[in-house]
Amino acid sequence: MQRILKKIRRSTFFKLFNFNDDLAKGRSCMILSAVMCSVISWLTTGLFYTSFLMTNGIDIVNIGILTFVPYIASCFSIFSPSILERFQKRKFLLAGSRIAYYTLNLLAITVMPRFVSDPALKMVLFVIIVFTANIINALFSSGYSVWQVKFIPDDVRADYFSLNQLITSFIGCGAALLSSIVADALSGSAYEDTIIIIFRYVAYALGVLDVVLLSIPKEFPYSRSKELPRLRHIITKPFTHKKFAITMAIVFVWTFCINAPQSTVNYYLINNVGVSYSFIYTINMFYPFFLLFFLPLWNKFLRKKGWFTTFALGAMLLCPTNLMYSCVTADNYTWLFPTLRLIQHFIGVGCNVAYANMAYINLPEKDQTNYIAFHTLVVNIAGFLGMMLGTSFVAAYPDIVVTVFGLQFTNVQMLFWLEALGEISVGIAVFLLTPVITPDHLKNQKRKI
Repeated sequence: MQRILKKIRRSTFFKLFNFNDDLAKGRSCMILSAVMCSVISWLTTGLFYTSFLMTNGIDIVNIGILTFVPYIASCFSIFSPSILERFQKRKFLLAGSRIAYYTLNLLAITVMPRFVSDPALKMVLFVIIVFTANIINALFSSGYSVWQVKFIPDDVRADYFSLNQLITSFIGCGAALLSSIVADALSGSAYEDTIIIIFRYVAYALGVLDVVLLSIPKEFPYSRSKELPRLRHIITKPFTHKKFAITMAIVFVWTFCINAPQSTVNYYLINNVGVSYSFIYTINMFYPFFLLFFLPLWNKFLRKKGWFTTFALGAMLLCPTNLMYSCVTADNYTWLFPTLRLIQHFIGVGCNVAYANMAYINLPEKDQTNYIAFHTLVVNIAGFLGMMLGTSFVAAYPDIVVTVFGLQFTNVQMLFWLEALGEISVGIAVFLLTPVITPDHLKNQKRKI
């Protein structure tokens, strides 16, 4: 028994996650929060969110609009540094903002349709609530990233991101699979819509727990320059650091392209292809197992080749899988959809771990709130533009059909072509730019090795 306990204490997991020191305690709370957020996301976004909106009479175009509303609201993150940099103690401010976000985005949006029957007014209120909730999130969420970056120094970052993905994927996908089985079992019954609403109430309770967890770690002093925070700093400071600016340009193009089909793909899968919840979430449930078996392989590759090379390779390998995704129809989804998604699982193990560090790899030491807010702004503007392009294309060409090599492609399917183009382009660009944007301290480590 003592030998087992010694092995556990010497394990990477125990070194990363324990309550023996402030950094490990911070990482422990971060991983527990990540688990909560993963379950909340699976219960309230994606297919379940699309079904919730469809139940309330929202069509494919309006679903697309509601999907990219949070990205518009997130542009308000530009004001985040001007607010947060004035506070050396932010714990209670951040907790209050997160509670407000969950209350609006999970609770209010669920309750509102019970009191409003007019479809037009319902859509307007959906937009107002979602927009307000995400403005609050945009103004304060970067404060958590700046607070938490202290808990993941360079020497533990790769292990932390790897275990984070593994643990959150197992629990999040497991929760989603169980929920999908229940939802499919009740499909067509009087409780079909009720179960989706129950999922949202459960998610709100988990959101409250998430706020409590995030308030436990120690809050260290924030490093900043002597000058007072200015609104312009969120734009000007990132461009004074070449490596950070180029990294954000890569993030922008990547986020834009991968989001082009996202606002409409779930509607397409449910209505046009006829895929069930449990079929999709069963395939998603394989991802944690891919993480478990292939993470050591990808981590070995990452340590040998670096963050950027790993991300570039993953991006390029994803390109053909999304060309396959564009071919998914009601006639072939039973074999083609699982095939391409399992290939994406394998590639995603390496690509996702590498991408998780994009915000931090070239992050300067001082005034980090400005840079994190800029990263948030970049991600959300790119996501908004990508989703808006996808939604606009579907709205402008609702009946378009293109025949290629005897196969017919509709508007949503064609959006995967743009995603595939972006993946191959970003991959090539990152390969070429890696010598320029790799941090100096990582270059020095490689020389020593």
